Amino acid sequence: MRFPIRHRRLQAAAAGILLFTFAAGAAGQAPAGIERRTAHGVVRPAGSDPVLPPGVAIVDGLTDDEAVAIALWNNAAFHADLSALGIARADLVEAGLLKNPILSFLFPLGPKQLEATVTLPLEIFWQRPRRVAAAKADFERIATGLEQNALDLARDTRLAFYDVLFAEDRARLAHELERVRRETTALVDARFRAGEVAELEVIAARADEMAAAELAKRRDGEIGVARERLASLTTLEGRMAALSLSPPSPDTGEVPDPDSLVRTALAARPDLRASELAIEAATKRAKWEKSRMATLSGILDINGSGKNGFEAGPGILAELPVFHRNKGGISRSAAEVERAARQYLAVRERIVLEVRQSRAELVQARASLDALRGSVIPEASEAVRIAELAYRNGAESLLFVLDSMRRLSDAQLADAEALANLRRARARLDRSLGRNDALQQP
Repeated sequence: MRFPIRHRRLQAAAAGILLFTFAAGAAGQAPAGIERRTAHGVVRPAGSDPVLPPGVAIVDGLTDDEAVAIALWNNAAFHADLSALGIARADLVEAGLLKNPILSFLFPLGPKQLEATVTLPLEIFWQRPRRVAAAKADFERIATGLEQNALDLARDTRLAFYDVLFAEDRARLAHELERVRRETTALVDARFRAGEVAELEVIAARADEMAAAELAKRRDGEIGVARERLASLTTLEGRMAALSLSPPSPDTGEVPDPDSLVRTALAARPDLRASELAIEAATKRAKWEKSRMATLSGILDINGSGKNGFEAGPGILAELPVFHRNKGGISRSAAEVERAARQYLAVRERIVLEVRQSRAELVQARASLDALRGSVIPEASEAVRIAELAYRNGAESLLFVLDSMRRLSDAQLADAEALANLRRARARLDRSLGRNDALQQP
């Protein structure tokens, strides 16, 4: 049945629109999946300057969740990864295109008659569906893999945020230690002038004060280094130095058992799903390679001066699979299927390790923090109070007081480190479970 030319043009236009619509709909899979997993948007106009995402205000301070939102919205490396989706979309469009027919035209010259042939590949009818299926599976694999990139960026941003908080806590403790050392030096000087202590104790007190001052200065520098790391991830270089950070709420929720967490991770991790899609894509490519063992084309031969004048007749052009049967492509595709299957097992084992390890770190950090705040720090504080009282009464030396203060300072630093480890383990566990905030806080 022959269609009018305008009808054929409408059919071609409709096919193009459907193909474009399918590709555009598939392109939205990655941003939608990322927003679902992280609860933050990632669609920012390409080439635009870094700006705050909608709904984020940092005037009252920056939270860890806001830092993640800003990083997903502006981070250049992450958006460079997202651009890979455009390449996969182009491959998908290319896989769905039909090959152009080939026109061969011989001009009549002398006794040579006018002759023309039109060759149209026929293998597209069984190869094209397999090619499109493989390209679609590859597209879905890349889109799902980008969701894992978003989770990695969210984890790295939270870790950088907690590193800044830890650096600030250490600097605060260092300045508190410096203040105590300065007051102790003043007290020792007064007692030395009164003839109650030897000059050696004055020298020791001043040495401790200078060491504490140097430590406080070094801790202040560490804050700047940690803030630079966070600023690089969130593209807030111009505003990070003067920006205050709001600590997250204490993590006191119950930690599920490791087996249930592993099941949750295996069901939710996008990189494991991407590995499954890699197997599917490799399997579909293997089917496509098998369909390429031979080619078949239809021919329309046209003669200008046949026995009956103008003549036209159909024919076929077939490649006989005698020597070349695409053994190389078939073998390669089979090897890719095996490699994808083994990579899936490797990813699965890595996920199990990450979940169990991050959970163990979280439990350990929480136990350390509870022990420090429940007994170690209160007892160290009481020891300092008793030592200072004994020193004022002349029952103990200054070295005894300084040793008690050192123990309290070490306990407070251990508390800050345990808190930082708890927050880091929380961020790693969230990421290992395939979610941005897996454990709900009260």
